[in-house]
Amino acid sequence: MLEISPNQKDTQSLYNFVNLNSKTSLFYEKLTYPNFRPRLRNIDTDQSIVAIGVNQGSQPVGLILAETSHHQRIGEILSLFVIPEHRGYGLGKTLLTYIEEELAEHGCSQANLVYVPNSTTPYLEKILKQCHWSTPQLRMLVCSAPIINMKDASWLKLADALLSGYSIFPWMELTTQEKESIQTQQANSRWYPDILSPWTEPEIIEPLNSLGLRFQNQVVGWMITHRVAVDTIRYTKLFVREDLQRLGRAIPLLAKAIQLQLVTVADTKAVFTIVADNTPMVKFMHKRIFPHQLSIRQSWGTTKVFNIAKYSQ
Repeated sequence: MLEISPNQKDTQSLYNFVNLNSKTSLFYEKLTYPNFRPRLRNIDTDQSIVAIGVNQGSQPVGLILAETSHHQRIGEILSLFVIPEHRGYGLGKTLLTYIEEELAEHGCSQANLVYVPNSTTPYLEKILKQCHWSTPQLRMLVCSAPIINMKDASWLKLADALLSGYSIFPWMELTTQEKESIQTQQANSRWYPDILSPWTEPEIIEPLNSLGLRFQNQVVGWMITHRVAVDTIRYTKLFVREDLQRLGRAIPLLAKAIQLQLVTVADTKAVFTIVADNTPMVKFMHKRIFPHQLSIRQSWGTTKVFNIAKYSQ
């Protein structure tokens, strides 16, 4: 194949784009976050995972990873990365364009992408604009620090403040019947926001302090945490049924989860994520969590709706 100089930005001539399988994906693992690497390893058996890599000769230089939901017909872009030496040649834009085609072929009518701003954000946002994604919107607040920073927080005593009829239980003890009941309720009435679904990232759910809340023998809430690194637990999905939220039933769940991490692995880190438009919880976090944190960041989200007819031609 005739190779054209990178200065001419002909990425198709200089680079090779490939749909990855479980054998080829091993070479691309370092190009995504540690918690997503198991997805690459299981790509042949998990039909919801789509990954496209780009290489120069035998060297992997870029990767885009996505996950599909056939039930909702939505694709999630999990990560997009091009190593610094190969940026500026249109690889990121090409990877995004290819993954859009793949997601559409998998039956997705929409794709979402979430990111935390860093030094590469201007380049990402330029690509998103070129590919006609929606204007990014503030999605979540993300704060992190060693969990030991929380040890003197007086409000953790609320973990023992549940009233009669309520009980906290390990999420891993959720029964099959309870899981089916939660899913049936969601299908019928959408009783929790999709962003707070307890079923995401199941392979990294942390058994130590992922908790459920029962009221009168019915599951009405959860605090789902994820082990995102060997020494880091992310507090990801805190939800209590809407009619119980004003009664303050979510806070004991959060307090209990923090207590369990403090008692068991006090030398680890904690990451807290809060939906930006959940005003009461944002106020609570500003008052009770943020003062103990070393890092507070924002996560942004963008969406693209696919013209299925375009991709079916």
